[in-house]
Amino acid sequence: MALQGTLDTFALPDVLRLLASTKKTGRLLITGDRGSGSVWVDAGAVVGSEATGSIPDAGAVDVLFELLRYGDGSFTFEAGTTAPEPAGARAVEPLLKDAERQLSEWHEIEAVVPSMDAWVSLVAELEGDDILITADRWRTIVAIGSGTSVTGIAHTLRLGELDACRYVKELVELGVVKVRATPMPAPKPAEAFASLDGFAEPETPADDEAVAGSGATWDPFSIEIPGVDSLVPIAAEPDTEPAPEFAAVDVVSVVEAGESDEELPDADDVAQQLASLSPKAAQAVAAAAKAATVEERDAALDEMDDDDEPVNRGLLLKFLSSVKS
Repeated sequence: MALQGTLDTFALPDVLRLLASTKKTGRLLITGDRGSGSVWVDAGAVVGSEATGSIPDAGAVDVLFELLRYGDGSFTFEAGTTAPEPAGARAVEPLLKDAERQLSEWHEIEAVVPSMDAWVSLVAELEGDDILITADRWRTIVAIGSGTSVTGIAHTLRLGELDACRYVKELVELGVVKVRATPMPAPKPAEAFASLDGFAEPETPADDEAVAGSGATWDPFSIEIPGVDSLVPIAAEPDTEPAPEFAAVDVVSVVEAGESDEELPDADDVAQQLASLSPKAAQAVAAAAKAATVEERDAALDEMDDDDEPVNRGLLLKFLSSVKS
């Protein structure tokens, strides 16, 4: 007849001790309120184990610790079943002693870290002048960052439930972290700003009209920040760049220097065209005057706005050619 029963009738340690004393070989399957697990024995010695909630490749002590936490459940022993990947045989009694020691420690941890969903965050100030941080504790502090759950710490550090909660409890006792039973809701931007010590978010009026009853307008640079000098507004840069300064050109001299009046532009017309240019068009003409090739000159003149005053492009080209010559 198969060995089976409920955990409230036969405690798991008693069942394992029975299998060890009778040198049984097979699989003990446990199903409970926290999941399920298995313990394989060979001639009464443990050769394999697994349980829901344990990290992959967890040792036999950690698996037994998890199974001992089952409040309600049942068990069935399947005689003759062998472990899929048997490990070295280990006596039941030392494993149970270590697992029960962990269970006793767990009851103390639960008083500080109620669950894996508990929210962990760094404290704002330390109670003492200095503290000693070991390498393991520092890794846990880095994993906590600005706040996370115990589950998040376990995933980041690849720890089991007991180790993750143990580290959090140590940091709480050290005075560097605090634990909330429920996750901390994400604050709105305004709430996050206002929560900083010494800072206060100013109430921004809907427009720049005078604040009612004060006769003053709201100044965004009037925020007082402790230890920081008053903010001074930076003058806004103009939307448009000033027109470039052209080197003085004697248009008449340029015209008179040519061989034929018919081939050169009229001095008055050129002067009138240059005077009517917009700043952007003036920049384009300046760039065209410096162009090394005809293609560069034409490309520069193409930068003139289409909505500028009509410009006699042919006249400007003749003028630029005469300057180049």
